[in-house]
Amino acid sequence: MSGLLTVFRRLAIGMVLICVSIGILLWSDPKRSGSSRPSNAARKIAVVSFATVPVLEEGVNGLLAGLAQAGFRDGEGYEIKVFNAEGELATASLIAREIVGDDYELVTTISTPTLQAVAVANTHTKLPHVFTLTTDPWGAGIGVSRDDPLDHPSYMTGYGSLQPVESLFNMALMVNPHLKTVGVVWNPAESNSESSTLAARAACKKLKIELIEATVDTSSGVVDAVNSLISREVEAIWSGGDSTVSSAREAMVAAATKASIPIFTNMPQDVEQGALFCVGADYYEVAYAGGLLAARVLNGESTADIPIENMVPEQMAINLKMLPNFFPVWKFKREWEQTANVVIQPDGTVRRNETTKTELSTAATSHQP
Repeated sequence: MSGLLTVFRRLAIGMVLICVSIGILLWSDPKRSGSSRPSNAARKIAVVSFATVPVLEEGVNGLLAGLAQAGFRDGEGYEIKVFNAEGELATASLIAREIVGDDYELVTTISTPTLQAVAVANTHTKLPHVFTLTTDPWGAGIGVSRDDPLDHPSYMTGYGSLQPVESLFNMALMVNPHLKTVGVVWNPAESNSESSTLAARAACKKLKIELIEATVDTSSGVVDAVNSLISREVEAIWSGGDSTVSSAREAMVAAATKASIPIFTNMPQDVEQGALFCVGADYYEVAYAGGLLAARVLNGESTADIPIENMVPEQMAINLKMLPNFFPVWKFKREWEQTANVVIQPDGTVRRNETTKTELSTAATSHQP
């Protein structure tokens, strides 16, 4: 009997020690204990971008400007940390897990891959999440409904930007009325790229243009894919919302230009990297609006009550410096030099026609891309 009592006492002592240890861990956990964070500590905000490419860099700048406009500035009572996955999906996932496991008050994402990475990591933590610069969040597999803008995870909201793909292909036919074949390099692992490619297939079918596709899974394969399209005698190459391909834009342009094949895209910033013309959203303005939206959440508005809408403040951009490489087959309308939002001058300088800027607009998200 005494032996049983001895065993019982030892077990009881062990259980007490375990409970004390658990209590200490819970008390010291910054996610559960408000006392671990000084009352005057800066409020932490995370900004997550996917790659160092012009469109996403503009997005980061626009989002920070929107936050600043609403009074949320780094170093002024707030700590705003910018993360960059440098084009690696695995890195994006690691960054997402780090953020949701820390004491951030809000996470903002720029691009579809970072939206998806945070959405997966954030399932249980439910950290308030605002996304922007995402072509098709409704097709990204994150629980967002196309039919109801308020049907989305309660801790998440943001703006989608379905690209005006058909408008761009219509412009291509204005620049070259005899256009019959267009190539595209895209990464099937990116849902935003798939959405754009589906829209391009529909537009090309309508306009009687043959769309010839080459797929890649990393940016290192982009130039080889471009060369494969050249060998198939495409007359031009189009690029939509693909972060993998955007990372190799300059090399892509160089390979195509060497073969006298122009590139046109849905990223207006791409004219500064050698694209001949572009029609797409003003991504700085989209991200700026995203920054203002994030500020609303930081000020106490519930993400559950904010609808997810489509925002495409459309821009046209043309590159007069690149035009001689493809003239006279490809010609711009004379008035475009004055009406385009962004013009690369023959000497390479950039002129922005701010007076022609399209006003921000939102449209219902129920339509298919």
